[in-house]
Amino acid sequence: MKIIAVQRGLEQIMSNLEKLGYKTLYYDEINSPIDALIYYQEAEADTLVNLNRLLSQQFETHPYQKPFGAILINARGKSTEDIVNIIENRLYEPLF
Repeated sequence: MKIIAVQRGLEQIMSNLEKLGYKTLYYDEINSPIDALIYYQEAEADTLVNLNRLLSQQFETHPYQKPFGAILINARGKSTEDIVNIIENRLYEPLF
């Protein structure tokens, strides 16, 4: 079962993912490795900076854990189907 962390405020996406069989939690409750982290960021927001701080604190709090690879997904403009496709294929849209 894939574990997906979700930003607070994205409860509809969280609910949809749970209905599809994913285990979900809020990203400020992460205490073990996750497969994906879903956030919402407008063009000029500093959401990724805040996520970096949060994840860095998690590593300091749980130093026994090895770093893990989770795909970060900006929910802006994406349907639940788009997000599931990204999670399952671990592929995101091109950066350029």
